[in-house]
Amino acid sequence: MALLAVVLGFPRIMSYDHSLQQQGSQLRWSLLLCLGLTFWMGFRPISSAFGDTVNYAMAYSLMDPRQISMDWHGEWIWQWVMNGSKAAGLSIHAFFTIIAAGYVLSAAWAVYRFMPNDPLLGTVFLLNSLMFFPFGVNGLRNGLACHLVLLGASFLLDDKWVTGSLVCLIAVGFHRSAFLPIAALLVGIFLIRNVRYIIVFWFGTILVSLLAGDVFAGLFAGVGFDERMTQYVTISDLSEFSQSGFRWDFLLYSAMPVAMAWYVCVKKGLQDNWYNVICTVYCLCNAFWILVIRSAFSNRFAYLSWFLYPIVIAYPLVNMPIQEDQDRLTGWILLGYAAFSVFMWFVFW
Repeated sequence: MALLAVVLGFPRIMSYDHSLQQQGSQLRWSLLLCLGLTFWMGFRPISSAFGDTVNYAMAYSLMDPRQISMDWHGEWIWQWVMNGSKAAGLSIHAFFTIIAAGYVLSAAWAVYRFMPNDPLLGTVFLLNSLMFFPFGVNGLRNGLACHLVLLGASFLLDDKWVTGSLVCLIAVGFHRSAFLPIAALLVGIFLIRNVRYIIVFWFGTILVSLLAGDVFAGLFAGVGFDERMTQYVTISDLSEFSQSGFRWDFLLYSAMPVAMAWYVCVKKGLQDNWYNVICTVYCLCNAFWILVIRSAFSNRFAYLSWFLYPIVIAYPLVNMPIQEDQDRLTGWILLGYAAFSVFMWFVFW
């Protein structure tokens, strides 16, 4: 993906020719890229190198297809898909391919809806995100749920309330943590659209977390919308988590979309309804992560905002007049975006 970012980035730096942008061709390449990645992820080896892949494979192999049950108080759609796949006699790789298809294609569809003028560029930003691959092969449920929320948001912002609401409900059926970005989305649509205020709030949560982060972690653990969250924020022995504590590296990574939002909406004074809402959702969800940043597996909370990362960065580059010679700026940002993800992966992970 980083190589593809270079291929697309350098032509833009060298005075990109808009006549080369053919939407049909871009859509075909984007779809081909996403389908290839879907099958590659679906047929990955059952190895601990891919995080929870081994655990999901073990649970799938031990499942009795004659005892199909749905827990309506939990993530019942996930259970329905998993149990139904086993009852149909599908292999573990076929099951993983189905999940990967939902994960990759729902996000690609959302990218197209947000950036129809340049879907290939949006797709490359999406696939170069730091957490895109890990949450496609490790955090399967919350990754899929977040991408469904992204797709649902594109429908809600387009005033397609029935479709958007249905997609968001399906997201919750895959992982209850989707409640957080959905709630932030409703706040962005109905209550707060001034990006300046939400950025100030985001900075405020950093100070609060530094001074009283443990208090808020305990408070959120008691809310109980997801028992896994309670487990993560109440672990007392963090010796096995070498990357626990206040993650300044992740905070720096999280600050990039905030900086883009400030530059576009505050410094440049550009206003776009879709972009304002997405920036609000990102800042609110990321602020939640900042408050529980010291918890084990805090990257799982971070993904509740990070799934919006490529949209916050790429949307204004495609849809808004930021500055003259914008193609050159887009090329440099794309290259820097990919390089920073590679740097974070190999140096800090």
